[in-house]
Amino acid sequence: MNQLNLNYYGKYAVPETVRELFEFEQELRAEDLSLDFNLGLIMTQEDIRYMSTPPDVIPFASCGVDGIHYGFLTDFGLAADLEQAYIVCVSPMNMDQEVWIVAANIHEFLRVVYTENSILYHYFPETSHYASYIINREVEDVQESVVRAKHKLQQRFALEPIADMLEYIEGLEQRRQAEVVYPTRYPIGIVQTSSEHKHERLMIDAMKDGPDPEDVELFFKTATVESRLAFIRDAQSRHLLDRPLLRECVVKGMADMGLTDEALRLNRSYDYQETIVKLTNTQNTASIVWYTDADDPIE
Repeated sequence: MNQLNLNYYGKYAVPETVRELFEFEQELRAEDLSLDFNLGLIMTQEDIRYMSTPPDVIPFASCGVDGIHYGFLTDFGLAADLEQAYIVCVSPMNMDQEVWIVAANIHEFLRVVYTENSILYHYFPETSHYASYIINREVEDVQESVVRAKHKLQQRFALEPIADMLEYIEGLEQRRQAEVVYPTRYPIGIVQTSSEHKHERLMIDAMKDGPDPEDVELFFKTATVESRLAFIRDAQSRHLLDRPLLRECVVKGMADMGLTDEALRLNRSYDYQETIVKLTNTQNTASIVWYTDADDPIE
């Protein structure tokens, strides 16, 4: 197969399962099948980004509908191995919830693809919502090509079907919530990062345009790491970071925290004029791409 161009993974090695999925796609095509048409999965070699794509998510696939894409959740660089990282769904057109966890790792993600993939398109805040959806949805005839593709997927990746999707969804949520020390509007939350246990929140709910950049800058100097990361999640989920000055402040704060890859990804979620932001602290200097709708370069 052609050489893969997956240079957007930052410090992480491309998971072997991702490489195998690209190979598997070629195997399917040789038999007039595909991951796309038969399994609803389009592998990507591009860093798919919308304004709702978290900066600590590395996309690996999409479904080709409404901008929905799937990626590895790195927990702002804490994940040691992407093979074992949570998989999230990002659904930019879903106004109720744009981001949610769909699998504990990529192998479990493929089990979902093989068994029943509704959670890869729809967010179910309660298991009862999923149960109701399954009961009321229209039953469609399964094409023979889909059955063949699923069988080959199962064989290629040694997949066991999920016996009870309700139990799976509930268990996945419980596992993640047990790890979260700081809840956020996106239900992925923030895990323990530092030795601090007393966190604070920079209130943004009552502020239509979000806090002033000066307040954010002060917050990033005084708050715990977890508090700062939670603010990034919540500000993004409320679409406050389309304000260039506020986003500039957040990006600089992220770089000062050593989150250069994540700062780059956050910038790529906003399609504006490119300039360069020089970020300097006492330990290093980072140059990153900054997207702004301002005419003047940022100093």
